[in-house]
Amino acid sequence: MTALRFCALSGVVILGIGCSKEKTFTEPLPPLAAIHFLNAVPDTMQLDFRVVDIVSNAGFFDANFRDGNMFYTGIEAGSREIRVFLSSTNPSIASQVMWDSTLNLTAATNYTLIQTGFARTGQAPARAALLLTDNPAAPGAGNIGLRVVNAGAGLGNVDVNVTRHATDTLPDTPLLSGVVYGTTSVYLTLPVDAAAADSSRVVITAAGTKAPVLATVKLPAGLAGTATTDPIAGARVAGSVLSAVVVPRSVAGSLAPQTAPFLVPTAVFLVDRRP
Repeated sequence: MTALRFCALSGVVILGIGCSKEKTFTEPLPPLAAIHFLNAVPDTMQLDFRVVDIVSNAGFFDANFRDGNMFYTGIEAGSREIRVFLSSTNPSIASQVMWDSTLNLTAATNYTLIQTGFARTGQAPARAALLLTDNPAAPGAGNIGLRVVNAGAGLGNVDVNVTRHATDTLPDTPLLSGVVYGTTSVYLTLPVDAAAADSSRVVITAAGTKAPVLATVKLPAGLAGTATTDPIAGARVAGSVLSAVVVPRSVAGSLAPQTAPFLVPTAVFLVDRRP
């Protein structure tokens, strides 16, 4: 009887030690990349971006046309299969795959994945994906960085300028000339907005023209950091680097949003480097 009691007690002690080790065990973090997702498809319903080869917190869901995650989300590095589905509570709709591809993502590297083009059959340019590798250099003291991505299906090639005031006239030579649909400009270095009256604007026109203006879009101002809060990237915060993604108007009669802001082209801003 004594031996049996000792064995039983020993088992309890061993079990307790095992539990104690589990409580103090720290799961190592996997190597991570980072990614922006953006829905620039102007003629369909909400989209879901999902990692399907592993269980992952990365993804972007119920994304309307023009919705994107302005700041990067972490994603496990390596070979990742990503699918884009229609977003719906109806299983027969939600199971429809719009895009499926395996991406090779390098640890400590930033990416942007944009769904663009027209989803409707026979429309050009057809729906496609743009995968960009984001590697902006620090813009230097007193500056910000900016690049332009033309995801404006149906807009053709565009010229881009950056102005400071609503009354500024456009120069004869654009800052960026003839940015082709589906391509990305280099990162530009621009002076930070130095005064409250300054408000940097991206001005988009058809290539080779100054009028009509397709869109004039203010860059986000950002917010300077304090002793207790981190800065938020923007045109008034030196060291910020942004992407301006040109997007078209929504297609009339489609399931894309049809309110007034969606009836004209614009640009969506993503933060590629924090100050």
